[in-house]
Amino acid sequence: MIDFIYNLNEKLPFWLEGSAHTVEEIALATATSVPHVIQYLSEGLGKDVELNQSITVEEAQRVMEALALANRHLMEERERLLAELRAHATTCFERSMERALEMQAAKNWHGAYRSLYYLAGQYEKDLPVDLLVTTLSEAIRCGIKAQTNIQELGQMLQKAVGYAMGTHSRQGVEDALDLVDAYGEFFFQENTGRGPLLLGNILAVVEEPAARFELWDTYKRLVDRLYPL
Repeated sequence: MIDFIYNLNEKLPFWLEGSAHTVEEIALATATSVPHVIQYLSEGLGKDVELNQSITVEEAQRVMEALALANRHLMEERERLLAELRAHATTCFERSMERALEMQAAKNWHGAYRSLYYLAGQYEKDLPVDLLVTTLSEAIRCGIKAQTNIQELGQMLQKAVGYAMGTHSRQGVEDALDLVDAYGEFFFQENTGRGPLLLGNILAVVEEPAARFELWDTYKRLVDRLYPL
């Protein structure tokens, strides 16, 4: 149930106000089996929920809050464990960044890239979002200098942009646009043809949040610079 609560909390900001979702859609979104979703929704709403029933965003919010309150002791224990994992990951981040800076100073771009790449992979779920985005950004920068595979670099940029926007805030979208601004020209000019495709996919993901958070002018200037007429 705790995983369901956390997963539902992560998904709710993406659901439009007033919209409704089926039990199966909620199960898919939260990586929870349908029978368990029915059980949790019923408990949270205090009434029986049927398989073919749709749940509004407002009802899902009530379910999440009710289940979190009913399981507050387990939630507190989960938060304590997560805090320990974040602290350990942050310490590893600081050490890895020091080593990466030393390798960059020695022009060992491949070594710096691999160090940051492994850091991001190993602690992706534990690092605070700002540190994870920093790690991915620095890995991309070093990877470009090390002439790393464009597909790998593109995947990291997609992750960095996704995590930045995952904060569901104007600042997060601004950070995502900054990432595209920093590395977009490299991807656009990449000569295999895969770079521009990856860049286009990323820009498509950022477009709607940029408009929603009133950053359309910034987004449009960025697109116009990358794709001049």
